[in-house]
This record gives sequence, structure tokens and C-alpha cells, in this order.
Amino acid sequence: MIDPWHLRGGAGALALAAALAAALPASAQPEGAALPAPTQPVDAASPARSGGDERPSPSSRPDRPSRSAVVLATAVAPEAEERAAPLASALDALLSDTAQDLGLSVDLAGRVASRSRPDEAELIERARSGDKLFIAPSLELRGDEVELRLAVASGGSRSLRVRVERVARDDLAVRAAVMLRDLLAELDAGAAADPASSREAPCPERCRGRLATPARSMGKATLAANATLYGGLVGFSIQRSSGSDDPRLLYPLLAVGAGIGLGGAIIIAEEWDVGVADAWYLGSGTWWPTIAGHLIYQGRFAQHAADPAQERWASGLIGGTAGITLAALGLSLGRMSEGGALMAQSGGGLGLMLGGLVEWAGRGDVQRTPIAGMGYGAALGWLAAAAAATQLDVTPSEILAIDVGAMLGGLGAAALASPLVFESPTEAQQRAWVGATAAGFLIGAGVAWRVTRPAGAGARSAGPSWNRYGLPMLGVIGESVVGSRRAPALGLGWQGAIP
Repeated sequence: MIDPWHLRGGAGALALAAALAAALPASAQPEGAALPAPTQPVDAASPARSGGDERPSPSSRPDRPSRSAVVLATAVAPEAEERAAPLASALDALLSDTAQDLGLSVDLAGRVASRSRPDEAELIERARSGDKLFIAPSLELRGDEVELRLAVASGGSRSLRVRVERVARDDLAVRAAVMLRDLLAELDAGAAADPASSREAPCPERCRGRLATPARSMGKATLAANATLYGGLVGFSIQRSSGSDDPRLLYPLLAVGAGIGLGGAIIIAEEWDVGVADAWYLGSGTWWPTIAGHLIYQGRFAQHAADPAQERWASGLIGGTAGITLAALGLSLGRMSEGGALMAQSGGGLGLMLGGLVEWAGRGDVQRTPIAGMGYGAALGWLAAAAAATQLDVTPSEILAIDVGAMLGGLGAAALASPLVFESPTEAQQRAWVGATAAGFLIGAGVAWRVTRPAGAGARSAGPSWNRYGLPMLGVIGESVVGSRRAPALGLGWQGAIP
């Protein structure tokens, strides 16, 4: 058995060894541990080199914010208290000196003389109420070895940090100092990663979003499907642009393009956390600019080209490449919401229709397909919506409501103004019909946006709601029962309070 007083006498040297161990390279530190600041170099003519008995300067200690700590008396089992008491007393002094060398201010007034193991729940509450560190060591003799247990309770935590090691008696002092150093380093790393504001926040705010960890790259399947299809389209476009119609060249290009697209999607999903909305946003930048490239070339340049079929496919590739690049730049600004991804898709579709109406209005001929206008509208509509999606916070229901409102308003206005294009309409009549359709399109979208716009705080109670008397309902309004047979009754009804 080692001499406890010899252990006490070497406490300063062992504490210094623990402080020096804290300055080891990062490869020797525990994962996540915070490195202490480097110590000042010792001059060659300093008393420490000349053999003097000067104490190390305060700058040689780790640069750690001073915290108050209570080192409790080492707990031992009641049946072994007589045999382990001298060793426990020496360990108390060693841990107190080591804690001071590690930058802690040891509070001796809070130490309890009892060597019974403290209640852990009570220990945590004492640490939280006093905003102190509580270090609770315990010993258990196991033959020629000693099982050392160190528990640290911090004032800002609801849990204990515990380390247990079974060591030889001769190594007890060294291992105790190292264990305390590692526990404090882990505590500092955890405090740096968890700001005080989140610890002090109420549980509904502090625990929000932490009940489950979302899966990584949930949009992998969507991204892979879009990339595979677009890769096949690239292979087909290359074959068509080359002027070849040989199937022996077509099928290998399709396979290679689809394979490259699928492999690239898998690599991207593994490298970055791609959400479902991110994948659909990137998909909108793939398809709408590609469609726009085909339409613009066909409507504007095909009549002047020697071989329009070849150049049209190349134009589509140029548009798709530009769209993917712009969508990737948009995603670099941050995560995309589901409403933002749907806005980008909707912008391409609505822009295509508005572009066609604009070309009709310019030409005054609704009998001719507005190919170029649809292409320009799809490109500009997608670009505007994709840019807005990176800045606005919208929900999918709002975007869907605007789309439905625009479609219903445009179709309704086109139906009401349809007498203008009967028989042999003039250019003015055709432009009037196009203008009415576009106006209905925009009015429907505006009304849908106004109705679905979220009300501000207190706006609902400020005045009566426009739909306070109810709304019409189209769907199942009842049930028809004949014997054992049942069938739903469809019809138009009114839902709400009638004055």
C-alpha cells in the first residue's frame, strides 16, 4: 500500500504534470476538448532554469475563466472506510491542488466532511442553485487496484459528467489529475457549444425541434430522379445536335447521360444535406430554362437556321445549364422552403402563359401559336420567382391558392370575352380578348393572394370578417340510404352562420 503522505507531498508535482498535459498537441486531446492558451516561454536566465525555488508564474497556468468549485470529500464504502480513509484524505488534497492549477477557485467552505456518497440529484440542484462546480470523487478498493470515480456537476447543466477508471494504487495520483483535467475540458467544450441563452430558455423554446433528428438528405430520391431524367435528355440532345439518327449511338448516350446524372445526384446528396424542397427548386432550374431554350429558338431563330432541329436541342442544353447554375447559386444563400420551391415551379408555368398572351397581344393574331412569347415568359417567370423564393417566406398553400385563382380568373375572363373572337375577329377584337384574359388572370391571382394572406396580430378582431356569413361548399352534402346500401349525395351547399 502506498504512503498517503507521500501522495500528499507529490500533489504539487502531479498537479503541474496535469497542467502540462493540458498543453499537449491537439492529436493527444480528447475529441471536442478546448485547448488552453499556450504558456509564456521561460527565459534562459530565469530562476526556474538557474535552480531557484521560485513558484511558477500565474501566466504558466491555463488561461481559463475563474470559476468557483467545491471539491467534496472522497466517498468510500462504509465497510472499507477504515482502510481507505488515509488514501481518501490524500486524494482530497491532491484534487484541490489540481483544481487550483487548472484555473478553478476552490471553495473550502462548501466542503462536507461526510465520506458517504452524495445523492446525485441533490448534487445537481446544489450546483444549479449556487452556480458552482461540484467535484465528487469516490474510491472503492478492489484487491491491489482502486476504482476511482469522478463526478462533476456544473451550474448550467441538468446532468453529471462522470468518469470511472480502475487503476493500480501507484498510478492513482496521476490518473486522478488526468481524469479531472479531461472532465473540465469536456465541460468547457460543452459550454462553448451550448450558449447560455438556450440553457436558460423555457423548455417549450429550448426543446423545440429536438424531439427527433431529421434524416440527412431527405431529397435524395427527388434529386436522383430529376438528375437521371435530365442526364438522359442531355444524351439525347447531344445525339440530335450531332445530326445523327443512328440508334447504335443513341442508346449508349442515353445510358451514359442517365448514369452520370444519377451518380452525380448521389454524390451531391452525400456531400451536402439536400432537402426535398432543395431538390425541387433545383429541378425547376433544370426543366423550365430547358423548355424556354427550346421555345425561344423555335419561335425566333428556327426560320433562319439551316438545320433548326439540330440547333434547337443545343439551345435547350444552354438554357438548362444556365438554369442549373442560377438555381445552385440561389441554394447557396440558404435552405429552401417548400413554399419557395413551389413558387419557382409556379413562376415558370404562369410566366409561360403570360408570355404567350403578351405575344398574342403584340401580333393581334390568336390563331398563331405564340412559341417565342411562351419561351421568354417561362424563362423570365422562372427567374423572377426563383429569385423571390430566396427572399420570401411563403407556404405551399398560398402558392397553390394563387395558381388556382389565376387559372380560374383567366379562364372566366376568356369565357366572358369569347364573343370578341367569334367568326372573323379583327386585330383590335383579338387584342381586346387577350387583354380581358390577362386582366382576369392577374385579378384572380391578386384576389387569391389577398384572401390567403396571413392576417396580422389583432387584425381578425379589429373588424368583421368578409366571410362571417359562411362560404359555399361543393362536395358531399349528405348520404342516401336504401336498405343496406349507402351512397354519398353530391351537391352545392352553404357552410356557415346565416343571419
